[in-house]
Amino acid sequence: MLELALELEGHAVTTSRSVADGRRALAATTFDVILLDLGLGDGSGLDLLRYIRAELGCPTPVLILSGQRQRDTVRRAQELGAASYLMKPFSPNDVLGYVEKLAAG
Repeated sequence: MLELALELEGHAVTTSRSVADGRRALAATTFDVILLDLGLGDGSGLDLLRYIRAELGCPTPVLILSGQRQRDTVRRAQELGAASYLMKPFSPNDVLGYVEKLAAG
């Protein structure tokens, strides 16, 4: 649903369902904004965020999407360089607002 909402607003969307898929996508494409769920099939979104920042040195804004409300998780995401953290449940319009803001710089 989120993918469709973003596409309807004119955004090109690449979807990855695992850390490995995310790494492949990041190697092949540049992005204006990265939406990153913490629950991925083969690891944590924090692992991918660490890869994005520390290994790739990628400055692209990262918006974390998560149902995890632990302060430690939010703090860790911020320490690793997440631009913002959006808690589930959220509406597609909530995400669109963040994407527009982050893409604008």
